[in-house]
Amino acid sequence: MSTCMLISMLGSLGLAASAGPGIPAGIPSTAATQQWGAAVMETLQTDLRIEPIRLNDLADTPTVASGSASATAAALGPARLGASYALPAPPINAVVSRDLNRVWRLSVPSANRSRARVTSHVESLRGEAGRLSLVGREEVSIPVVVLERPATTRLDEAGNRIVEGGVALQIPTASLQHAGQYAGRLVLRTEGF
Repeated sequence: MSTCMLISMLGSLGLAASAGPGIPAGIPSTAATQQWGAAVMETLQTDLRIEPIRLNDLADTPTVASGSASATAAALGPARLGASYALPAPPINAVVSRDLNRVWRLSVPSANRSRARVTSHVESLRGEAGRLSLVGREEVSIPVVVLERPATTRLDEAGNRIVEGGVALQIPTASLQHAGQYAGRLVLRTEGF
């Protein structure tokens, strides 16, 4: 059996940091504890906020040492001199990553020995899998890869397994064409029950 939960997500992408309003109306999310048989799934955060993307997220070294510049001068005519300068461009990171820790918790009774697993993916405001939408212009979206972070497992006082986990979002820098706030849903799905 498979079940799922939704969490709203909002992030500012681009080179300008803007606080902006909260989650746009109409994004459904599930904050309540969900029970499937004897197992209980809950979200540890109701609204996920993604840090704005800044210049140092795009390039590891946004400053260039002054000794690495080169200049060329050429005579353009009588009493005129032109110069052009070339600075080596720093390499651009292929993806911008954002870790979202402690997103969900799964409580499994000690008697249940199944190999339960939680998977996740994002959806845009228009329901497109693997994408986030630009708020106010939902037809504009960017791809996002969701990677599961290693889950932690512990036993509670009654011997039940408590599994907590999070995700890492990877956004390709080539897709960052429109600055603004992006929103969507994080869909969590349990498998193995």
